[in-house]
Amino acid sequence: MTRFGLLASRSAWGALALAMAQPGWAQTAEPAAAIGADGAGAADEIAPAAIPAEEGIVVTGSRIRGIAPVGSNVIAIDQARIAQEPVTSTNDLLRRVPQVVALGANRQGGSAQNGAANATRGAGINLRGIGTNATLLLYDGKRMPPQGTQGQYTDPSVIPAIALARVEVVADGASAIYGSDAIAGVVNFILRRNFDGIEIRARSGFTERGYDEQQIAGIFGRKWDSGSIMVSAEYTRNDALLGTELDFYQDDNRDRGGRDLRSNFCNPGTISVGGGSYAIPTGGVTNANVGSLVRGTTNRCFYNQYDTVIPEQERVNVIAAFNQQLGDRVRLFADGFYSKRSGEIAGISNITATVRNTNPFFVSPVPGATQVNVTYSLLPQVGGPDVNPYRGESWNVSGGVEADLFGDWSGTLYYAHGESSDVADRRIGINSAALNAALADTNPLTALNVFGGPNNPATIARIRDNLFVITGRTRLDVANLQFDGSLFHLPGGNVRLAAGGEYRKEYTFTDLATGTSAAETHVADDGSRTVKAAFAELFVPIVGADNAVPGLRELSLSLAGRYEHYSDFGSTTNPKIGITWKPANGITVRGSYGTSFRAPTFTEVSTVAGGAGLYYDTLPGPNGNLTGIGIAGGNPDLRPESATTWSAGVEFAPNFAPGLTATLTYFDIDYTDQIQALRGTPGLLTNPLYTDFVTFDPSAAEVQALLASGLPINSAINANLVQFIADGRRQNLGTSLVNGLDFGLYYRRTIGAVEVDAGVQGTYFTRYDFEAVPEAGLADVLGTIAFPQKFRSQADIGAKWNAFQARVTWNHLAGYRNTTVTPVQRVSNYDTIDLFLGWDVDERFRFSVDVRNLFDEKPPFVDTARGYDPQSSNPIPRLISFTAGVKF
Repeated sequence: MTRFGLLASRSAWGALALAMAQPGWAQTAEPAAAIGADGAGAADEIAPAAIPAEEGIVVTGSRIRGIAPVGSNVIAIDQARIAQEPVTSTNDLLRRVPQVVALGANRQGGSAQNGAANATRGAGINLRGIGTNATLLLYDGKRMPPQGTQGQYTDPSVIPAIALARVEVVADGASAIYGSDAIAGVVNFILRRNFDGIEIRARSGFTERGYDEQQIAGIFGRKWDSGSIMVSAEYTRNDALLGTELDFYQDDNRDRGGRDLRSNFCNPGTISVGGGSYAIPTGGVTNANVGSLVRGTTNRCFYNQYDTVIPEQERVNVIAAFNQQLGDRVRLFADGFYSKRSGEIAGISNITATVRNTNPFFVSPVPGATQVNVTYSLLPQVGGPDVNPYRGESWNVSGGVEADLFGDWSGTLYYAHGESSDVADRRIGINSAALNAALADTNPLTALNVFGGPNNPATIARIRDNLFVITGRTRLDVANLQFDGSLFHLPGGNVRLAAGGEYRKEYTFTDLATGTSAAETHVADDGSRTVKAAFAELFVPIVGADNAVPGLRELSLSLAGRYEHYSDFGSTTNPKIGITWKPANGITVRGSYGTSFRAPTFTEVSTVAGGAGLYYDTLPGPNGNLTGIGIAGGNPDLRPESATTWSAGVEFAPNFAPGLTATLTYFDIDYTDQIQALRGTPGLLTNPLYTDFVTFDPSAAEVQALLASGLPINSAINANLVQFIADGRRQNLGTSLVNGLDFGLYYRRTIGAVEVDAGVQGTYFTRYDFEAVPEAGLADVLGTIAFPQKFRSQADIGAKWNAFQARVTWNHLAGYRNTTVTPVQRVSNYDTIDLFLGWDVDERFRFSVDVRNLFDEKPPFVDTARGYDPQSSNPIPRLISFTAGVKF
């Protein structure tokens, strides 16, 4: 889109936002879903959750209705706070929670923890920084189909934020409750099922450097005596954020005390022959001026300035929920969502050409040489980067019945079916066969000239006609039956039990299309498995209100267990025990212990699925960039992951200081056989952790054996210039030992006519030891690149006076060590400030402005490609957004 078009688009969205701030119809208010630090409706807070008053509500972390998860801390974000956050997706909302680490799949790229495989720029959630696959995402307690071309993450952005009543995060192992994947914890998105009325929001945000984003969202709900229905939709778009719009986005880091990591894939290019390099001058080189070439020179350039740092994207989400009471004892319910996203990503067409003296343009500065190698780029000739589209779709439907059986016992049965499809539709690149044919062509009218002269457009078109289309599809079927109710009465209260069973069928299909537009070649693979589970959870109130004594106001115990049988990986049983002790009013002590399990997915064990094969990679080496072969793919010898987790914490809400809550939780994770893909991982060629996976200066025989191995060759590889072979296929990478502290301090008070709330929350890691290879020994990786930082926090203060609200938020990420360079670089802290200002025009209309990154803080400098770490900072400059909302 042209800059004029962008201005018109912004004006239209701004006009829409302002138009919505005009008077309208009446509406029925939604019942408040108040969950907060003081348990009395602390809206606008990210805080520990209190149990809602309704006994029928199930809180994340437990399957027993009306019971908080014993021993575990639940962090809740309510609907009022969601509306104030300066984000346009549910995923970005969660990434502001300190327990969520931005490693892995995210829309701005990055390569740690298999981030390089995120071909369609979705985003997952990574609690504790141990992997997106180790966090289970639910909506209303139900699983969603996995997404990505490898089915490697679940993107919460499929759910419109306006449809959420609250989000609950349990950063504690939960496999005993929910099964596989809940190693680091679980995130549950709870819908506004009881909304009654119509609400519409329009949002438009812009930066001073060309990037902008818009969103319009709405929710409709209707309640009647015996049921309700809710439908919500959301449309979001953003422009591409280009490298040319960011002054910190550079590969030449010398003026910042770093290395020159600019590429030698330039136009004009560089000749290599006889052990020396020769930079081709502007205008090219022929036999007439070959004597002007200077040995030891290299052309360097930064064509990656045309990267789409944030890709252009459009996203449409729709969700609906329905429930109907049948008589006094039976309730029918159903829900479903549909989500579609699409966008474009820019790439660079680089060539490493081996040119023989039969090429009519052949030039060699070394007399008698019969061939030379030339590093070269097509970008200037084709007028810019290669732009390839991507798209992703996901949907899920479920329906069930809930019945009151006898006493307070109830039974719930539901069935859910979901599917996802992701396509990285890359049809422009470098076709190896066409490249080699053009280099071998003896006709000067059609041969490829890489020495600086013009080229036949038809020749260039044939070379760029290269398919690398990755398709991934998943299906998930779930049938779940559960009963819960009271077994008997103790002096402390009713002993309650939840028990049931679950059946899952998981299916994955992947396809890689290569070749040309006229001759496609497909490498497809698929697989399915079934999972059968039985689970139970027991709640024992040893001391309650009826038998409390001084020093023992409450003592509760929970015992949970889950047995699962996988058709491909056997069986596993995971227990969890939790205890909550309240020695006095306002003081809660809690602890939990459990085990968790995750079986490898289909693409993790398939040797050909999801873009597996050989790539020609350029990575930072010890003394600059190196070019070699990266191997990607699955590993049929993978073992399941397992973990032991425990936590202990205290919550203090003193009676002498109403509105004050303080929490402190210690967590410990022993994660073994963790599955990771290493291709593109920062420091792969320089960090001693990965020595066993890299071969430097491989022999010609080793290179040829790999090329002839039968693995798909996914990019043009020049066997004469391979400087390394990096095995980035998935591995069980030993053990991760992780522990630390979560803390929170929240305060709410009314001063005259002003309601004030403030809070600070964060995570302090005390240990992150990683064993890359079994028996190799643990290494301390805490606070190093590609691993979590030692400390992360968020602090905010808000105020409400009559119809006006304001909030200031400070986001802090501690500095860390860049171990990919010698000497090790110390990366500075990353601190940003956000501002929110809101005005309730009347009971129906609201207008707000928010500024994300108020002081336009740039990402800290990291001496690596592009000069920053996309998984530890946000490249988007100061973003100013206006939002208008109306309720009917």
